[in-house]
Amino acid sequence: MEKYRYTQEFQIKYCDADFKEELKVSTALAYLEEVACASAEELGFGYKYVREKNCAFIVTNTCCEFIRPIRVGEIVKAQTWPLQPGFVTFERQYRFFDAQNAITANAVSRWCLLDRETGKILPSKTIDNQDYAAYNTDKVLPNVRWKISSFETEGLRPQFTITIAYSEYDHNMHVNNTRYADYCMNVFSIETLKNKRISRFSISYVKQCKEGETLRFYRKDVAENEYLIQGKNERNETVILAEVVFA
Repeated sequence: MEKYRYTQEFQIKYCDADFKEELKVSTALAYLEEVACASAEELGFGYKYVREKNCAFIVTNTCCEFIRPIRVGEIVKAQTWPLQPGFVTFERQYRFFDAQNAITANAVSRWCLLDRETGKILPSKTIDNQDYAAYNTDKVLPNVRWKISSFETEGLRPQFTITIAYSEYDHNMHVNNTRYADYCMNVFSIETLKNKRISRFSISYVKQCKEGETLRFYRKDVAENEYLIQGKNERNETVILAEVVFA
C-alpha cells in the first residue's frame, strides 16, 4: 500500500520573500501550517472536528533545514504526513520540492491538543477516529534536537521589541506561530543578513502571548554563524526560544 503523503503547491510571490527575493522563514512556516491543516482535514481530524470537541491544535516546536535558497517565482511542492502520536505529542514530517522534484527543505513539527476553555493539554487519544497502524513512518530529520538552550538576558540590550496587536492574532486568539519567525529574524540587521544564507531554523513555543503584551527579543552568539534567540514578556517570562544557523 502506498504511504500517505499530502501535497500542495505554492508559488513564491514578492510578499513571501525578503529583501534578497528569497523565501522568508515565516512564509515557510506558513506553508507548513497550511499543508498540516489541509492534511488533518483530509484524514478526518481537521479544524471542524477538533472544534466540536472544544479543543485546538497548537504548534509547540518546529525545525526546518534549508538545502538552498528558494526564490521569488519558484514553485514549491510542499509535502507532509503525520507520525503515530505519543501520549500528548503529535509529530509531522515535511518536505519542499522544486519544479525538478529536487528537495529544497526538510522540516519537522510537534503539536499538542489544548482544551479551549481550560488551556490544559489533552491526551492524543482525544482524537479517536484514526488507524495509526496505517500511518507513514518515514522521517525526514531523524535526529532532531528539540531542546533549545535558554540563556541569561540580564544586562543585555534587546535586539527587537514589539507590542502585540491585531495583525499578530489568529483564530485561536493568540499570536500565530509564524509571526514569531519574523520577530526572531528581526534581531539581525540587514547588513548582517545580506551575505548569509539560513541553513537551519528551530523554534520552541514556550508561552502564548496576547494583545497588549510587549515582547523583547535577545540574541546570543554561540559559534560562528550559530545563534540563540530568546523572547521575553513584560514579566520577564520566556515565551520563545529559537536557534538560527547560517551556512
